[in-house]
Amino acid sequence: MERLAEVVERSLPEEAELVEARFSGGSVLTLLVDRWDGPADHEFCTRIASIVSPRLEEAGYDGPAEISSPGIERPLTRPEHYRRFAGHEAKVKVGEPVDGRRNFTGVIERVTEKSFTLKLPEEAEVELPFSAVTRAYLREDI
Repeated sequence: MERLAEVVERSLPEEAELVEARFSGGSVLTLLVDRWDGPADHEFCTRIASIVSPRLEEAGYDGPAEISSPGIERPLTRPEHYRRFAGHEAKVKVGEPVDGRRNFTGVIERVTEKSFTLKLPEEAEVELPFSAVTRAYLREDI
């Protein structure tokens, strides 16, 4: 998967970003792609598919690929995503319990190189290391 994600990232135009790459529905390679200069609409996804598909074939991937917008509940997959969306609400799941919990929903407050802080609805804050996160996504329309 990492190799395919690298192929996709190298192929994308400057205004586009690979948010997440995963296999879904069996062998379908699903690529969530966002853009900096406008909406990741159908036309944009179609253009990205025409750019990325030949590169994936050159890299030896011959299965189906689906290009999609990350949507409203955008996954947070890199530390820079947390920085970009500081002040927004996120839902986060961690592998090992932190303060007895694995699931957190709160506003992204502070971001360091290794962790981020969520302000929880009960006014408490929790610092979570990026290495502990198994899944995180935005909980609002940005």
